[in-house]
Amino acid sequence: TIAAYFLANHYVIQRAEDRFEFRAQEITRAITDRMNVYEQVLWSTAGFMNASEDVRRDEFATFVETLDINTQWPGIQGIGLSIPVTPDDLQAHIQTIRAEGFPDYNVKPAGERDLYSAIIYLEPFDWRNKRAFGYDMWSNDMRRQAMMRARDMGMAATSGIITLVQETSEDVQRGFLMYVPVYKTRDIPDSQQEREAQFLGWVYSPFRSRDLMSGIL
Repeated sequence: TIAAYFLANHYVIQRAEDRFEFRAQEITRAITDRMNVYEQVLWSTAGFMNASEDVRRDEFATFVETLDINTQWPGIQGIGLSIPVTPDDLQAHIQTIRAEGFPDYNVKPAGERDLYSAIIYLEPFDWRNKRAFGYDMWSNDMRRQAMMRARDMGMAATSGIITLVQETSEDVQRGFLMYVPVYKTRDIPDSQQEREAQFLGWVYSPFRSRDLMSGIL
């Protein structure tokens, strides 16, 4: 009886461990597959940018609206474009965006820096994403590391865990960002030096972790 008990107990535990391991592998594959798909969504947006001399704000909005990310790609908070801005060009950049119908636009946070970036497009342009409009992601070390990898290596890069600027005091979720680079050459230059010289901006997506995992699972 004792021998039978231990054999049965071992069998039950082994079955439970096997089920757990299978489920863990299944979830891991689901996350990996979903993130690969999301990366392709960003590359397709970069391709859309490359197909035009100058993508207007309304054209970008129409493109993202067609993707229907809230329904088809749950977990993506939006798709945006961020561009680098030098200190010499900062005021001209601000005036250009204000002239497009955003009189209160500013690059934030305020302060003097060697280089700025600015989120100029972010769709859907809802109340949450409007909080990120004009935000300088380059000013944050965690974001900047991923942005540098994307720019210098010509590949998709994901940030570490952060709190998105879209968050409010309610239902706060941790998040992260994925970036892909866009170059003036419309393809990825061969050398890092060329990639830096021809760099135009980052197509990116912010992700709210709980929303993302709910969509995957």
